[in-house]
Amino acid sequence: MRFLSMAALALVGAMMTGCTNDDNIIDEPQQPASKNNIVTMTTTVSLDGGAATTRALTSGGVKTFAEGEQIALVYQNTNNETVKVESAALADGDITNEGKSATFTFELTDPDRSQNVTYIYPAAMAKADGTVNYDALATQNGTLATLSSTLDLATYSAAWNAGSLPAATLENQLAILALTLKNSTGSSDLTSTITGVTITDGTNTYAITRSAAAGPIYVAIQPTSSAAISVIATDGTNLYGKSLTGKTYAASNGYSVSWRMTSGKFSYSNNQTKKVYFSKGNLQATYNGSSWTWAFAANQWDHIGKATGNTKVTASSPFISENATVDLFGWVGASSDWTGAAQYGITSSTRTNNTNGYGNDASEALKSDWGTLMGDDWRTLTSAEWEYVFNTRYSGSTVNSTSHARYTHATINTDGTGVNGMILFPDGITVANSEATSWGTINGNSAWGTKCTTAQWAALAAKGCVFLPAAGYRNEAKVNSAGSYGNYWSSSPSTGSGVAYYVDFGSGYLSPASTGSRYAGFSVRLVRQVE
Repeated sequence: MRFLSMAALALVGAMMTGCTNDDNIIDEPQQPASKNNIVTMTTTVSLDGGAATTRALTSGGVKTFAEGEQIALVYQNTNNETVKVESAALADGDITNEGKSATFTFELTDPDRSQNVTYIYPAAMAKADGTVNYDALATQNGTLATLSSTLDLATYSAAWNAGSLPAATLENQLAILALTLKNSTGSSDLTSTITGVTITDGTNTYAITRSAAAGPIYVAIQPTSSAAISVIATDGTNLYGKSLTGKTYAASNGYSVSWRMTSGKFSYSNNQTKKVYFSKGNLQATYNGSSWTWAFAANQWDHIGKATGNTKVTASSPFISENATVDLFGWVGASSDWTGAAQYGITSSTRTNNTNGYGNDASEALKSDWGTLMGDDWRTLTSAEWEYVFNTRYSGSTVNSTSHARYTHATINTDGTGVNGMILFPDGITVANSEATSWGTINGNSAWGTKCTTAQWAALAAKGCVFLPAAGYRNEAKVNSAGSYGNYWSSSPSTGSGVAYYVDFGSGYLSPASTGSRYAGFSVRLVRQVE
């Protein structure tokens, strides 16, 4: 059974506010034929050693320079072009003042000394066009060592000093969070078990992937003011969430924060909390000669289409043979909704029907939620829930470097027969680029662009990924478009007579809230609430 969290609003959990306990175009110049116009220049750059602009702290208490570090310099040349260069790597003799100052050396080509220069430190935080590389903050590993050496942004801009590069004391541009995560009551520390954290402030998202280890978890973020912040964390099995409002984290400051997390619960607008598993395969029904039995397909990719058994259903021979199995069903709500050609497309009292090919009996009057047939609290997603799963769910998952991955059009088992369909990504996982043969659009439309071998799909399924095969649809006795289209019923009726909502997808498109006639035979995939 596969797991997915669903919510239409924010994470549930007591909000903690307050103090440190916080509940507290540039073209790169070509190499010139002559180096007569290249000048080598040095400058001294300092860290402030403990004032307000101190960058991320090392274990010794103050950030210091280290051998091998580089700084980027952005300047204008005499052709009025903006140029970014990186310094030579620091050597031991370049570092002075107990590590708080260092002399950096640059090679500049035709610098215009009438224009200001900008230092960006560390050099990894500068893009090729000379702008700050804030994208680097999107993925972090939560360690202070990595943050301090490659992500902790500090800058300085000034005019040339009588033809020489200006000396500088760097000014920190980011806020640093040292995170400790606890359970909802604050009685137990979760930090050492956490392998992934995703933080969003409504504009920026920061995904931290780490090995389970003692905390705190260090995260560099852009400054925020009175922001609403959402947090999802995972230990690889459990999910935790938190929402905060009115949070201000200022540049040049470090914050030690302790957040109480709510375990695996996410809120709908109706204030109910739900976390669900998907069944291991689509719903199936088998006729034994007088009645029907219900089961899940053995594999997520299985789909039948026409009835299997001794005799196939055809337009000229519309009946189900003994031991035949079907998996495309019509829809019906209460018996008063009956319009003559829905009713799951099957019946317990007869195996013949000239309208839909799979039997039809108004007296059966089962509810639209097929979950009642399977027991154990299985149910069918509503249309609003399907929309949330595909369109607005904040999954906290990173797939092929895409944050908050929810779904992708895919072909799985490509080394076998190959099956088209839709992969749903559960909450709180990370999937590397190498875990599929190719990737299509994540959270968008592509022509079955994601490709997975049998082994690759097995690994994704082990992480909790859900596959909805494109099983086509049935119109009366005819099954159409198997392998090209997927249609999955919701439990939600529409306003029209004999109409209900369903998910509709195919190569390059997705409509999670389509409406169609209830007599059509569509796939059914059930879920069960975890708690």
